[in-house]
Order: sequence, then structure tokens, then C-alpha cells
Amino acid sequence: MIKQLENVLYISILGLVGLFGLSLQDSLVDDPQEIRDFNSRHDPDYYIENFTATGLDKNGDRKFVIEAERMAHFPDDDTALLDSPHVIEYRKGYAPRHTYADSGWMSSSGDEILLTGSVRIVIEADDESPGGEMRAKKMRILLDKDTKLF
Repeated sequence: MIKQLENVLYISILGLVGLFGLSLQDSLVDDPQEIRDFNSRHDPDYYIENFTATGLDKNGDRKFVIEAERMAHFPDDDTALLDSPHVIEYRKGYAPRHTYADSGWMSSSGDEILLTGSVRIVIEADDESPGGEMRAKKMRILLDKDTKLF
């Protein structure tokens, strides 16, 4: 009877040592890193410093120019954030309209720009208008959808 108790005790001790070894191994092995789909995150995939984009109409005439100190593109929704944007809109027969802001957001299609923070609109004088300046906290600019960016 004592011999059987000794055998059970030895087997129990070996089992506990084995379980301890398995738990120690499990805690030391790193979990495999989760594979993340970059396109599902809202992180920029690239930045452009001193960004400039020019929109041309079907005839190749300049319709607008978008400038920014920095543009960050987000691949998940194909939008862009603009730092210190400056938008110049050209219309036949009128002086260009310059719009400045602290920051901006551009839609994936590129035909909508939301400007925020100290928005300033400057219209130069021309034959039709004496020009002027306006200020706002926010402004939405809808650009011509048929215009091509180059």
C-alpha cells in the first residue's frame, strides 16, 4: 500500500512539474503579431510638403489651384487633410478669389473642400466688382466635378 502511495506521489509531482513547464513555455512564447490591413485604419499613407494641385477645365484653362504647407492622404476613405490651405478659384470675366485657412479637409472625389480656422476670403477688384475681404470660422468650397487635377 505504501509503495502504491509513493508511485501516485511521484506521478503527481511529475505531472505538476510538466504543467508548470507548459505554463512557463506559454508565457514566454510571444503571440503571433496580428496582421493588420493598412487600408482599414485611418492612418495617413503618405504626406506631401508644399503641396500644389491645379485643376483644368476641358479646354485646358486653369479653374483652380489648391496649395498647402502639407497634405496628408488617408487610404481608408481616400480623403486628405491640408495644413494652411490656400485655394485660388478662377472664373472667366472675374478676378481670382483667394481663400486661406488654418486647416482643411478634401473629399475623396476632390470636388469638396472644408476649410476651418481663421478662414479668409480675398476677392481682387475687377471690372465687375470692387473686390473685398471676408472672414469666417468655417467654409465649404464645391469645385467643378468636370475639372481635372494635374
